[in-house]
Formats: sequence, C-alpha cells, structure tokens
Amino acid sequence: MLNTNNLTLLYVEDDTALREQFIRVLKPRFKEVYEAADGQQALELYAQYSPDMIIVDINLPYIDGLEVIEKIRKSNENTPILIVSAYSDQEKLFKAITLGLSDYLIKPVRQKKLLTVLDSMALKYKNKIGINNLVHLRNDYIWKKEEKELCYRDETILLTKRERVLLECMMQQLNKVVTFESITDLIWEGEEYSVVYSSLSHLLKRLRKKFPEELIENIYGEGYRITSGQ
Repeated sequence: MLNTNNLTLLYVEDDTALREQFIRVLKPRFKEVYEAADGQQALELYAQYSPDMIIVDINLPYIDGLEVIEKIRKSNENTPILIVSAYSDQEKLFKAITLGLSDYLIKPVRQKKLLTVLDSMALKYKNKIGINNLVHLRNDYIWKKEEKELCYRDETILLTKRERVLLECMMQQLNKVVTFESITDLIWEGEEYSVVYSSLSHLLKRLRKKFPEELIENIYGEGYRITSGQ
C-alpha cells in the first residue's frame, strides 16, 4: 500500500494540459485530489478542505507559489509542501526552504520521480503526526487518537461502540476527572437514572476485563479518570 493512499492532496498548476496530465496519475494514488489553476484558488481550496499534502508551482497567476506557502505556514507548520518550477532560482529556493519546504523539483518532472518523492514525503509526515497521535497510558497501553483504538504493545484491543465512545470521552479529558453526568449524557441521553447507572456499571465492568482496573480510576463522589503514563 502506498503511503499516499489515505491522504488528500492539493495540486496547484496554471498549465492546464500539464495539470490534467498529472491529475490522472495522482488521483488513483490519493484519497482525494483537489486542483487549482492559480494562487487565489489554491488558498480557497486549502481553507475549505485542509489537504494533507500540497504540490505548488512557483509562478502562478494572482498570488505566486511562495506567497501561497507563506500564508499557509502562518496557520499550519506541518503540511508537506512540494514546489515545482520551470527553472532553478536560488533566491526563491532559499526563501522556500525557510518556509518549511519538503522538497523541490525542476520541470519537466518525470512521473516516477514525482510519485517517489510524494511517497517519501507522506511517510515522513505520517511518522511525524504519529507521535502526536499516540497517547501513552499506564502499563504499556496506548490510545491512538485518530483511529480511536486502544492498544497493548502491538495488539489492538477490540472495543464495542459504547466502549470506544466512553474511552474517547475520557481521553479528551486525560488526567482530569470526567463526571458521571457528562458520561451518561453523552452515551445514554434521556434515559432514566436507574437504567443509566446500571448500564454504566456494566460498561465499566466489561472494559476492566480487557485491561488493568487501575487504567480507569474511580474518583469517589466525582467521577472517573484516566491518567497518562510516566
């Protein structure tokens, strides 16, 4: 599986024939590809879709590629950006590097070279965000925020829908007490107190069979808490 398969891409190129040629190559390799013909349209699409990766030409109508990157970097420092240009301009290249450029290709760009560079960029990006995606808990347990999965070392623990909702709620308030009321309102909104109390008790009992009891602390009279590992 390509590293780009589950990512989205913004491709910015004012040459219509060239853009259409590469769009045909890129679409099967990305989850979604958005195309722009100028800098203004690129910024509008970026604001609307927040693509995972960007390919941008330096010389664009209305707003040039460097200004596009500069505006994007004000709100996002992590998005991988590949610049393509018809010529090598050392001054522009130096400025692009200071803006957090991921790579730089000179036209004409071979399809194989482009795909290789994009796959490498995607792998580095996934490894980078993966660090922020993992929440380390006690006893070698890990919560994957993006996937909403609980893992023990390399093994994923199977969770029901309600178990996953409960854990996600508590992970969002990591190291803080989550009240009984906030949990029940989220999972059993509108149901009678006696039913809700019994249901939550059973839910917690099932969860504690899947991982150590101390992972979810019962804070008497307040609620429940999950703390990060040290």
